[in-house]
Amino acid sequence: MTFSNTFYLIQSERNLEGAIKDLKAKYQENGYLEIEYRTAKSRTQKQNRSLHVWCRQTAEILRNSGIDTKQFFKAGYEVPFTTEIVKNNIWRPIQKAVTDKDSSRKLTTSEVTAVYEQINLLLAEKGIHVPWPCRG
Repeated sequence: MTFSNTFYLIQSERNLEGAIKDLKAKYQENGYLEIEYRTAKSRTQKQNRSLHVWCRQTAEILRNSGIDTKQFFKAGYEVPFTTEIVKNNIWRPIQKAVTDKDSSRKLTTSEVTAVYEQINLLLAEKGIHVPWPCRG
């Protein structure tokens, strides 16, 4: 059995009818369909890749600036910044505070921007700016 992924962006009755027709044909052809849908525009794959690039770049810039986790967080937590430390200890807490969501998978595109902008303001207080990656 071959698996093929098709993406539908349905924003009109005409798009909906076309997708239904295509899905019926695919089901009749294969006898199997697995469908995932979203009703709110969640963060894109490009944003997800950009988030990971941004976390890596932020960790590098913090390390290169001589800022360690002890200076950034609290005493007793002294290790060099890594992508995971940035994501789990900077991004996620701000994400939770801004959106009340635990997972970046549940973020909308505008929420990703809001979290980034809040962190960018906090980093700016330390004289650091990490632009959001244009490419994911």
